Amino acid sequence: MRFRALLVLALSGGMMAAAQAADQSVPRNTSYYPDSYRPTSIDWTGWYTGLQVGGAFGSASWDSVISGPGEDAKPSAVLGGGQIGVNWTRNSLLLGAEADFTWTDLKDTASAGAGFAHTVHTHWLSLVTGRVGYAVNQYLLYAKGGAAFANERNKLVNTTTGQWSESGTTTQFGWTVGAGFEYAINPNWSARLEYDYVALPSRDLNLHGALGTQPATVDFNIHKVVGGINYRF
Repeated sequence: MRFRALLVLALSGGMMAAAQAADQSVPRNTSYYPDSYRPTSIDWTGWYTGLQVGGAFGSASWDSVISGPGEDAKPSAVLGGGQIGVNWTRNSLLLGAEADFTWTDLKDTASAGAGFAHTVHTHWLSLVTGRVGYAVNQYLLYAKGGAAFANERNKLVNTTTGQWSESGTTTQFGWTVGAGFEYAINPNWSARLEYDYVALPSRDLNLHGALGTQPATVDFNIHKVVGGINYRF
């Protein structure tokens, strides 16, 4: 009886030791230890680059010596391009800087006083901004602001005689503010949705052509809505 008791005890100890060894041999990253209950941790710090596509619409108020104030031109168009930036994070606070460039075909013509028409046209838009955001795991909410650049061409036409004056294509400088939401698909890729308001005041514009040199003022405001995707290095 004592021998049987010792044998049972030895077998029980051996089985417990074997079970423990088998348990330790299972890799911790397999489904045996599911990680679904653990929050996903994303490091937003570092450089990134990506693409964006969306649309833009706006208004361009007009005033000149020869035509007087006129109706606002209201251009709208699709746009697309890319961005590059860098982020620094501390806990949930994110600080960053970004530059983007988009191609577009924003163009519209409106009445510019009795007998005149004003056309505003731009082919590209670029924003250079700082960003501040709040990041929780794979989610990021951010605001941004900075400088805006765009090429701009303004044309004034006498609709009776066909005579015209235009500014040529010039690079205008202004400012921008915006906000967005970004979602990290995995540690390297993220998708976002963003809105930007762009103001491009032109206080000392000169038009040249058949109507002679005409000073004018144009306030060109653009609303930009884009979706984008980024790759973090």
